[in-house]
Amino acid sequence: MIEKMNRRQYLKENFRSSFQFLGAVIGATIEQERNFIRPPGAGGNELLFLATCNRCGACADVCPTKTIGLFSVDYGAKLAGTPFINPNESPCTFCNQCISHCPTGALEKIGPKEKLGVAEIFEFNCLAHKGTMCDYCIRACPFGRNALSLVDGKPKVTEENCNGCGLCVAACIQTYKGIYVKALET
Repeated sequence: MIEKMNRRQYLKENFRSSFQFLGAVIGATIEQERNFIRPPGAGGNELLFLATCNRCGACADVCPTKTIGLFSVDYGAKLAGTPFINPNESPCTFCNQCISHCPTGALEKIGPKEKLGVAEIFEFNCLAHKGTMCDYCIRACPFGRNALSLVDGKPKVTEENCNGCGLCVAACIQTYKGIYVKALET
């Protein structure tokens, strides 16, 4: 038997299903466009992060290494004022100051397996790939030989052990770095 709806129920159901549809479309678009790295504790759900972050900038203010930056309005309204990091310019030490000072819980406590990105060797710029003995990136890695190791005199990244902190990039002595951190693929 078909149950009739009154006008209020009809509008309520249409609004709810329209909102769910738009949320699914916008959420998928946000994830596809994401080629930047959020601070530790942001989690993997970009739509939830954007809804929770109040854009106060407290995380950037308390970052002792000044790794956290805030998107300007040039990046669009959805990103304006939200935090990002670029471990290729300044490494993240996972000090968790940003998490402990986040007033909204957009940055949550992280586990030991938290990943910001993953390091990748840029062979064209890497001294070891040019035949020069160099292991600065490996010595700087906080995970020792578990994330970066020498294989036949050349650095090799073990992706599952790399947290994307960027300490290896900072340690690289090349002007044009032989290693960089890329955002995780979504």
